[in-house]
Amino acid sequence: MKIVKKIFVSAVLFAAFTSYSFADSASDYAAEYNPSYIAVFNSGLTDFSENLALAVPQAAVQQNVYADAFIGKLFPAVPPHFAFGINAGATHLNTEGLAKAADKLGISGVKNSYFFPVLNADIRVGGAILPFDVGLSFMTLDINNISFSDVDVGVEFFTIAADVRYALIEDGLVTPGLSIGLGYSYNKGAFSVSQDNAEASVDYDVQTLYGQIQVSKAFNIPVARIGFTPFLGFRGIVSKYSNDWSWKFKGDYLTEISSTAYPTSGKGTVSSDNFGGFQPQIYGGLGFNFVFMQLTASACADLRHLGGDTSIWSGALSLRFKM
Repeated sequence: MKIVKKIFVSAVLFAAFTSYSFADSASDYAAEYNPSYIAVFNSGLTDFSENLALAVPQAAVQQNVYADAFIGKLFPAVPPHFAFGINAGATHLNTEGLAKAADKLGISGVKNSYFFPVLNADIRVGGAILPFDVGLSFMTLDINNISFSDVDVGVEFFTIAADVRYALIEDGLVTPGLSIGLGYSYNKGAFSVSQDNAEASVDYDVQTLYGQIQVSKAFNIPVARIGFTPFLGFRGIVSKYSNDWSWKFKGDYLTEISSTAYPTSGKGTVSSDNFGGFQPQIYGGLGFNFVFMQLTASACADLRHLGGDTSIWSGALSLRFKM
């Protein structure tokens, strides 16, 4: 499973990194190094940390998304309703600040945007007596030094999330399914870029609360259990975060700059005191039903961040066994 994760993450990250320039010699760089460089390092990594605080919650809540607004009860029901499977997705992330800081550090090849990858497992179980279901998703990943030409990228993810949905209307012969839900996710990880002479990194810690409403309608051939389920939903999320950034020189750059009056490393924190930063979202997609399997394609957009490099949107594809 770890090999699959590494291949998926590497494929997504590959689009974000190129190598197109050569670093200055250590002596030339040290001769030009001054406080304006440090200001670019600090402001760029602060900007990237703030963008992570927006993108990570979006990536988290787009996991464990089911086409059905309500999967049905576990009891009383024949058969009992539950589902489990895997989900892969990516969220657009503005990395302009990281690119500026990296370039000034002498790390070439970081683009202004990239896609934050997610790969997780999830399970959803129908409720008893009342029409509700409960979902749980989980992911852990630790990949160090993925090399893209001469840029080394380090990625760490840990995500755990849970949600509950209550059906206001159950999917019937004519009526669509309609549910409301509440959820929570915890996300912790790190992201770093480095070359021989410098490194920049961000450690993030983000908690997210959200409420949602979703409508869906299954169109199936009853006997064959083959069909499709379109769905649409709206979601509101708030988050609390503490993201630590840092930069440092190493190798020949460290040796040369150590002889100057300027620092060879720096760090800072971007954080929120409480849950806030309301992000309204619209999401939707289509589930393809094949007997006891469901393949779901979905997309999500942050309504406060639409258009250009600052846009925040996600896409996901899941495959699940579903009763």
